This record gives sequence, structure tokens and C-alpha cells, in this order.
Amino acid sequence: MFDGVHMGHQALVRQAAQAARALGAQAVAFTFIDAPGKLLHLPVTSLSTPEQRTRWLKEAGADRVDMVAFTQDFADLSPEGFIDYLQARYDVAALAAGFNYTFGKFGAGTAQTLKELGGRHGFQVFIADPVLLDGEPVSSTRIRALVSEGQMERAGALLGRPYTLSGPVVSARRIGHRLGYPTANVEAGEQLLPPDGVYATYAVADGVAYPAVTNVGRNPTVAGRRRTVETYILNEELSLYGTDLSVSFLSRLREERTFPTLEALSEQIGQDVLAAKKVFDSEKKTVYNQQGL
Repeated sequence: MFDGVHMGHQALVRQAAQAARALGAQAVAFTFIDAPGKLLHLPVTSLSTPEQRTRWLKEAGADRVDMVAFTQDFADLSPEGFIDYLQARYDVAALAAGFNYTFGKFGAGTAQTLKELGGRHGFQVFIADPVLLDGEPVSSTRIRALVSEGQMERAGALLGRPYTLSGPVVSARRIGHRLGYPTANVEAGEQLLPPDGVYATYAVADGVAYPAVTNVGRNPTVAGRRRTVETYILNEELSLYGTDLSVSFLSRLREERTFPTLEALSEQIGQDVLAAKKVFDSEKKTVYNQQGL
């Protein structure tokens, strides 16, 4: 899936791109449109949208990104059947995969199986070593756990960029406008939401990154019923309804809580903005910046 296109995925794609140049070939990232778990009707949350994955894979060095549907016929392919599928689809000069790669029905094929099939079918195989952070391999599973715990700085370190939700801006109850802090309500779809709370973020619209404060949750002060992602862009008045907005999470500022009055909530948002500005000041000294989102 290349979900999140994290540091390990990026290293793999760079290796594939280097091999492609040496072979006079194209580096094609082969992946799925949706998570395989959907075929089993499992609840699915992802770290990235197909559009994000396409962009980040190309930024990592892929010449093309090829996304296919994960169907029952595809799931039933044996490891060798999968290789036959790829060879029918492409003129395969080499395949690159991660150290823990599995393929074929029930994950029967491994990286070693891939090497054996490469020797049998006459193409090269490159197996990428794990990318380690704190002595453990970077993985989508590990990043999901960090995002679910609200550890956005650690998740960003494994991703190589801040964790980012992306989706259309939809209409809401405009409570923020009444408080003097107009917000954009982003419909995040199946992307994994961090825990309810308030975050220092960057909101990216039309390629421009704006410092922002984002609330994830149900807005209990105003009796909200569904989880939303509402972003207040600092010192800007933008018309965003109907457009796509990306929200990049830098740090969790506080938990979501209920306030006795709207005035108390407005006062707290002002404090949240001040806290977020301290994060932005610190962030300017790190590898993340507005151009890198």
C-alpha cells in the first residue's frame, strides 16, 4: 500500500529509481487504490489518500505510480501467479521490495521467494534494508500507533514530514465565526484522525502553507455530535468552501474539553493561538518548513 509513504518507503523508491537509471528503465511504484482489508469488509483507516501517495512516491523518485483495485481474483493469486501478472503488465527488468515484503495468497511469498522467482524468470531483485529509528524499523503500523496516541512529533519523524490530513472543506455550523475564529471544516474521509484535542498545524491551500490551530473532536461546548477537523488559519481570511485543504499536524497542544460559556471557549482559543505560535517559532529551526509540507 505504501501507506503514508514513510521514510522506509522513500528509501525503497530511491533504490528502485537508482536501479532503473542503471538499467535504462522506468521506476514504477505498483500499489493498490484501497487497502486490501476493504475486501474483507474490515474497518479501514489510512495514513494517506491515493492522491497524497501518488505525489509523495513521485517526489521520492518514482517515474510512474500504478494503482490497481485489490479484488478477490487478485487476492487469490499465488506468489508465482502474481509475478506472471506483473510480467504481463510490464516489461520487467527488475523488482524492488522491502525486507519484510510478502505477496501472493495469504502472504505466502517472501523477499526470499521473490529472489528465487527473479532467478527463474530472468529479472533482477533488489531488497531494501529496514530504515531504523530508535533501533526499530519504520513502519506504517508503528506510525498509526503514534498518530492514535497524539504523538505527532514522533509520527512526523518516521514519516519524514508532518502527518497530514487532506480533503474538501465542507459547510458546518459556523460557531467559529461567531467567536471571532472562523474555521475550515475538512472532511477527512477514511484517514486516521489523531485523538480529540487541539493541535498546532499548517493548513496548505493552493500550495501555500499557513500557520493554523486545528481542533479534532465533537465540540462538546456547543453540543457537537460527530467528530470534525476544524482549522483556524492565523491572521488570514480565505474563502475555502468547496476547495481541498491539507492539514499538517506538528504538535498536540491540549485535550478537548467542555467550557461553561462561549466566552470562555473564545478566551481559550486565544491561548491556543499563543501556544501554537511558540510551536511555529520552534519548528522553523527543524527540518520541517512551509516549503517542505
